[in-house]
Amino acid sequence: MIENFNTNLAAYAKLAAKDSGGQSDGLLTEIFRAKMKKMGMEMYNEALPDICYPTGFPSLDYLNSSIAKQKNPETGLMEDYINAGLTDGSYVIFVANTNTGKSTLVNQIIANIARKFPDVAIFFDDIESGMTEARRFAFTGFTEAEFRRRCIIRNSGVTSENVYKRVKIIHDEKVNNPQKYLYDTGIRNMYGEPVMKLKPTIYAVDSIAALMPEGLVDDDGLPGKSYGAQVASNMAVLFQMILQLLKDANIIFIGINHFTTDLNMGPFTKPADVPWLKPGERIPKGKKATLLANQVFRMDQKERLKIDGPLKVNGSVVNVSLVKSRNSGIKTSIPMVYDFSSGFDPWLSMLYYLKTNDMLYGAGTSLSFDPERTFKFSYGTFRDKINNDLEFRRGFLSVVIPILKTMPVNASMAKQDMHFDDLLSDDIFKL
Repeated sequence: MIENFNTNLAAYAKLAAKDSGGQSDGLLTEIFRAKMKKMGMEMYNEALPDICYPTGFPSLDYLNSSIAKQKNPETGLMEDYINAGLTDGSYVIFVANTNTGKSTLVNQIIANIARKFPDVAIFFDDIESGMTEARRFAFTGFTEAEFRRRCIIRNSGVTSENVYKRVKIIHDEKVNNPQKYLYDTGIRNMYGEPVMKLKPTIYAVDSIAALMPEGLVDDDGLPGKSYGAQVASNMAVLFQMILQLLKDANIIFIGINHFTTDLNMGPFTKPADVPWLKPGERIPKGKKATLLANQVFRMDQKERLKIDGPLKVNGSVVNVSLVKSRNSGIKTSIPMVYDFSSGFDPWLSMLYYLKTNDMLYGAGTSLSFDPERTFKFSYGTFRDKINNDLEFRRGFLSVVIPILKTMPVNASMAKQDMHFDDLLSDDIFKL
C-alpha cells in the first residue's frame, strides 16, 4: 500500500510540476484542481469577483456601489472600475411600512435587471396578491409575448418548502448545464482573465412576512402552540439553505418585508432586533431571515406629493437607505420619487437628489442643472423635456452621473508590507 501511495505521489508531483512550468510548490492545489475539474462545475468552481447588475435607478445603484480593480491583460496594469447595482447571486431585502411602494420598486428593479438579458427568467411569488397583473405587466415594459415567456408568477400555494424546491430546481438546471447560461461579463479578474458568470435569474417573494412553512397550521386553521418560534426557526433554516444555492447559480433572491409594531406594555422599551430599526419596530418571521441578507434596503416615506405641487406628481418622496451591504461601505440614503400611477421615476429621483443637495441653479421657470445654465426648465416641465429632448436628457446625465460617482468607496485595500516574516520567525518563540 505504501509503495502504491509513493508511486502515485511521484506521478502527481511530476504532473503538477509539468503543469506549473517545473514548479512543484503548488502540488496539492494542482492535484485538487485537476480532480475537481472532472467532477463538474459545482465542485470545480472557484471564487470570482462580484458582478453588480444596474437596477435602472442610478441613484440607487450608486448607493450600493464600490470601486473594484481588474487587470488589463494588454498593459499588465490594474485598473479601477465601478461595481454598482445588485450583486450577482445575492439575497436582497427591501423592508418598509405599508403604502411605501416597496412591491412597485421591486417589480421595476427585477424587470430592469432582466431587460439586458433577452433570455433571463423572472420568478415572482406574490403571496399577498398586492399587485394586479395589468399593473405588473405595465411596470416591466415587456411585450405581451415576452411577459408570458419570461415571467412565472404565482399567488397561491406558496410555502417556504416549495420556494426552496423551486430555487433548487433552477440552481440544478443552470449548474448542470453551464454551457447554456455562461456569458462573458466584460470584467477581468486580478490575473487578467475574463470573468465568466451564469446569466442572472431573479426570484422575488412578496412578502417574507406572509411566507409560511407547511404543517404549522392545525386542522381548524388556527396556529398551533410554539407557532412563532417554529416559524422563525423554519425561516432561518430556509434562507441558510437557499444562500448555498444563490451564488452558485447566480440567482438574485429578493425578499419584500414590512415592519410590525411592538405592543410593549412595560415601562422599558425592548432593544431592537437589528441596529437600524426604530423604537417599537419589529421584523416578522424572526431576525435571522434578515440578518442573513447580503443587502438590506430600508424605505421610509419622507414627503407627500400632490398633482398641483411643484413636481406635478400624485405620489410621495421615499427615502431609501442602505442599512446593510457586503458590497459597499456606504451607509446612507437617497430620495426616490414615487408616482402612484406610473411607479418610481428614476429621472425625477435624480433631480430631487440635486435639489436636496443644493445643486440646482436659478428658480421657477429658469431652473438649470449646469452652472452655465445651458439647459432651462421648471419642475413642471422637467419630465416632458427628459422624455422628448435627447440633448436635454444627455446634458442632465452628463451632470448628475459624475456627482453620483463620488459615492462609491474603494473596495481594494492598499498593499502594505506588514513584515510578517519577522512576526512568524521561530526566533521570537524561543525560550
